[in-house]
Amino acid sequence: MVDFSTKNEGTWFYFDESNQELGGVCLRELSFEEAKRIDQITTKVKRRFEAGKWVEEKKTDEDKSQELTFAYCIVDWKNISLDGHSLECNIGNKVKAMKSLDFTKFILDCLGQLRNQNSAIDGARLKNSESISNGSSQSQIVTTALDSMENATKTPPVNNVE
Repeated sequence: MVDFSTKNEGTWFYFDESNQELGGVCLRELSFEEAKRIDQITTKVKRRFEAGKWVEEKKTDEDKSQELTFAYCIVDWKNISLDGHSLECNIGNKVKAMKSLDFTKFILDCLGQLRNQNSAIDGARLKNSESISNGSSQSQIVTTALDSMENATKTPPVNNVE
């Protein structure tokens, strides 16, 4: 029997492993359930009758999806400041911090490491299991969500200031 835990408390990543007092971020992978919940919140489906058949049009609020994803994945942090102001770890400050390209890159790198670590652990568990179930659809949703966050950081947002 393979025992999987449903706990998803997070893993600490430090800005400098040799000096953890400088600060770090506690992250957790986006679970299938949370990815599905975020998708339900941020995706609107419109149905219309066109050319004799029903057509569904899906529209996702990508900004809100990324905001909720980062809010879930960032569990806690220590010693984070933005523009000289210390930030408490809360949803509003997570959104503010993610506007920093350097911070976002650090988070995405750490989430990638976490995904690789968890994949290796899960793979070892499954190898020891007598029966293997296919969870590719669940992991694909989570991977797609993380990939969309990563792609969003490659193109800086345009700020229209009037």
